[in-house]
Amino acid sequence: MEVKLKVNIVLSFDAVVCGSGPAGLAAAVQARRCGLSVALIERSGCFGGNMTSSGVCHLLGGRRWDQDSRKMVRETGGLFDEITDALIRDKKAIDPDSVDVFNYNPYGWYPRMAAGVACDIEALKRCLDDLVIREGIRPFLFTTIIKTELSDRRLKRIYAQDQGGITAFEAKTFIDATGDAELSFLSGLPTLKGRDSDHLMTPASLIMHVDHVDMKAYVAYQNAHQQPKLIDIINDLRARGIWTFPFEIFIAIGLAEDDVCMVNTLRQVGVDGTDADSLTLSMIQGREESERLLGIMKAYFPGFGNARMRFTASRIGIRESRRILGRSMTSLEDALEGRRYEDEVIKTTYNFDLPDPKRPSFDPMLGSVDNPNARRKHVAIYAPYSVMLVDQLDNLITAGRCISVEREVLGPMRVTGPAMMGGQAAGFGAALANKNDCDAAMVDGKEIKKCLQDAGCII
Repeated sequence: MEVKLKVNIVLSFDAVVCGSGPAGLAAAVQARRCGLSVALIERSGCFGGNMTSSGVCHLLGGRRWDQDSRKMVRETGGLFDEITDALIRDKKAIDPDSVDVFNYNPYGWYPRMAAGVACDIEALKRCLDDLVIREGIRPFLFTTIIKTELSDRRLKRIYAQDQGGITAFEAKTFIDATGDAELSFLSGLPTLKGRDSDHLMTPASLIMHVDHVDMKAYVAYQNAHQQPKLIDIINDLRARGIWTFPFEIFIAIGLAEDDVCMVNTLRQVGVDGTDADSLTLSMIQGREESERLLGIMKAYFPGFGNARMRFTASRIGIRESRRILGRSMTSLEDALEGRRYEDEVIKTTYNFDLPDPKRPSFDPMLGSVDNPNARRKHVAIYAPYSVMLVDQLDNLITAGRCISVEREVLGPMRVTGPAMMGGQAAGFGAALANKNDCDAAMVDGKEIKKCLQDAGCII
């Protein structure tokens, strides 16, 4: 059945960015700083995507713990450092350089996890608000993309709905940073979803924030017992019939305030981030599971006896959904070998974090979580500009977790640092397309790489 849309207004921009998570935000900011007129479309009520709406305010992948030098190394410069350094300066985030990773690590297990920048979620929201307004980006919150229109290998228009009706957006370049490859999907282009054997996706997590936590007691227990993620307590509770969840780990991240934690523990299997019924059920079940988990935390976990729930996130944290079929695809073999490219525009040293769809405590690429002192080699993984482009459309750039990589490579590519770097690459791609009067697919990725280097992104 064909539905005719009544369009209220048609708006034109140099670049339209869909999705304001780490990739979309970075793309919009970079395109605007290059002088383009930019629209930023976001379905939620705040910018930041999983960082804010899903409560994941532990910003990973921008820095790493170097085991040999025992220091934190910056891997993603540019906007990631700009945002996190500002939050640290305002005492709204924890500086990874200040963490005593061996004696008092508020992340509770491997030293490498202290490389993430844990911040206050409300401060992050305000920081991103200020950034969007200061740069002169035209924001469209509470706006959902519903249709695309194609013409001669180009995305001509997208249609979006808000409380006032339907708006058509035209642009020289469109950037899809929705996380779900929505522009490719709505345009009828082929996409990939889940693993090849059964199309199941890695577990999702509804995040809970709690306060009144005695972090010193929590960390002291893990140090004394060498138990990452309280596995010993959980195993005992499972044997007693108290722990009935399908996972065997507990993850609590200390945030900027001493007694506040982000609890990233739930591992909800069978969730499809592109299906409304699945998302609805997972949110309802996630709130029930969060309440049940909090009761167990208060009764049995060191430091959580007085814990109080601040909130559960307004949106479930999705780690995996659709990926585009790009003009090239970074394979697992490419990643493991550290393959380099002349036009590499994304780099990540984050780990292969993509738990098994049916065994949520097991990561096929990392193995067991039982050894807290396991040494891990940080492998640098690179991707070229062509993983952000589709064959069928010349003016569409894709950024974030929906780029063209083999599923296993999604784990290290999907976190904040590399997503922001890819977003800045997309912004530069749009700017070069505008400057050279060509479509984004015709832009030389080596030029984008040079722009990233000049902008302080560490490649």
